[in-house]
Amino acid sequence: MKRFSFALFGHFLLGILMIPALPALAQDVESGLKTIYLNSDYALTTHKSKLVESNDTGSSLRYSLGFNVGDQKELGVVLQTESSAIKFLLNETSTSLLFRDTRITYRLGYFYFGAVSGYAEAEAVAADGTDMFSGRGTGYGYIAGAYLPVGGRSLLQIDIASVSTSSFLNKDETVTVSLGSRLDIDISGHIPISKKYMTLDLGYRQRSLPIVYNSTSYTESMQKTYIGFTLGNEI
Repeated sequence: MKRFSFALFGHFLLGILMIPALPALAQDVESGLKTIYLNSDYALTTHKSKLVESNDTGSSLRYSLGFNVGDQKELGVVLQTESSAIKFLLNETSTSLLFRDTRITYRLGYFYFGAVSGYAEAEAVAADGTDMFSGRGTGYGYIAGAYLPVGGRSLLQIDIASVSTSSFLNKDETVTVSLGSRLDIDISGHIPISKKYMTLDLGYRQRSLPIVYNSTSYTESMQKTYIGFTLGNEI
C-alpha cells in the first residue's frame, strides 16, 4: 500500500512539473485572472453543530483582496476574511466564527499550491445566554487547487485548504478549549461580466472544524452555497 501511494504521488508530482512545458494551458488560465482584485461573496450556510447539538441555517460573508503577479500571473497573494453567525432556534444556542487568512500560492499551469497563515475567532453561547467559550487563536496550513478554463475567459476553480490553530486563548481560562485543523473544500465558477473588470462568482464550500471543549471532541460541519462578485484590473 505504501509503495502504491508513493508511486501515485510521484506520477502526480511529475504531471504537475510537466505542465509549464505546455504554454497554451498557462495562457488559458492567465487570461481569466486579474492582476489586482477585490472580491465579496454572500453564502447561505447550513451549520451542523455537534457542540450545541443542533442544526440550523444562516449566512456568511467573505471579503478578499488579491494579487496575481509574475510573467504569467503565477504568484498569488490573497488577504481574506470570512465571518458567520448562526442562531439555533431548536435549543436557542448560537455560534459565531471569524477566519482571517493570508494565502500565498504558486501556480504551475492549471495547478497551484502554497501556504496559509490563519487567525480565528470562535464563540458559542448557551441557551441561557452565557458564553460556553469565547476566544481567538492563530495557526498555519497549506493550500492546493486548480483552475480549469471553461470556454472563453470563464474558470472553474477547485480549492482545498487545511489550516491548524496551534494556540487558542479562551477568555475564561477555567474552560479548556482548542480548535483542530479546519478543512475547507471549495468549488466555484468565475464568469466574466465585462471583458476586464467584473466577474460573477458562484460556488459551494464545505468546511469541517474540530473543537475540543472541556476535554470532549466535537466536529462542526458547514455547507455554504454562495454568490459573489470580483472587481479587478490588469496592471
